[in-house]
Amino acid sequence: MADGFGARLGDFARARRGAIVYCTFGAAVFIASLAATFPYAATLTALLQPLSLGFSSSGQGLSLPLGAALSDVRVVSLEPASAFEIESPDVTLAPALGALLLGEPGVRLHAQLYGGALSATVYRKGPKIGLSFALSDMGLARLAALHAFGGNVLGRISGGGWAELAGTGAAATTGELNFRTADLTIQVAEGFAPIRLGQLEGALTLARGGALRVSKLSGNGPDGAIQGQGTIHLGRNARQSRIDLELTIQPSAEGRKRLGVLFGLLPHPPGAQPYLLSGPLLTPSIS
Repeated sequence: MADGFGARLGDFARARRGAIVYCTFGAAVFIASLAATFPYAATLTALLQPLSLGFSSSGQGLSLPLGAALSDVRVVSLEPASAFEIESPDVTLAPALGALLLGEPGVRLHAQLYGGALSATVYRKGPKIGLSFALSDMGLARLAALHAFGGNVLGRISGGGWAELAGTGAAATTGELNFRTADLTIQVAEGFAPIRLGQLEGALTLARGGALRVSKLSGNGPDGAIQGQGTIHLGRNARQSRIDLELTIQPSAEGRKRLGVLFGLLPHPPGAQPYLLSGPLLTPSIS
């Protein structure tokens, strides 16, 4: 019976081969035209605005087979006191599947980002704005948001996650981020030797109300090993955010020698006893 149905289906396709080809070609042209005329910049601007983020680019061209290519893209915070800023020389965009078939505003993008690559989907579904992303080998040295913490950060980061804004304001945002670094180095202040953390893995969960839970922070590098967990209570910017973090440092023999002056400023020698970081995020107390 199945063979008979397959034979009839084959006869139907052969008899209407021309119509099938024309319909397929027409559908492809329709989708290509829709993708080429999709308002990418306006859609991204509308999607990012509730997140207090601004979007701009210097030009737009066609990206085959579907989509557009933007040049000199900038995403910046609209909050006056925030240092958040991301720049990419080349970004390719395409409508998300829901944007084409269901009329939901959504954009898929791929960007060159500080020596690495970012793939993401930004979408709206009813009152919600969503983001899913994957990041590969992005350099940390030029990331403006890290400069707000006063240290010099070098290395590369990869990872992925998602975020969802269910209302207006950062307090309504939820999300998850898993990341790993390579060759991570942090210089906490001028005149001190940089801390070589090397490979660092982390798992973060953002709950409504701005509570960023650090469920995993584990690293190992030339200067030793580090473990941490705790919560960062996010405010409107870094200065208004607070931290409660438990951090254990097990320095290597080389790390004790290189970082002896820095360790001497801590309330107790590094080892099995954890340090407790609490208070304002940029100027926490250490006990």
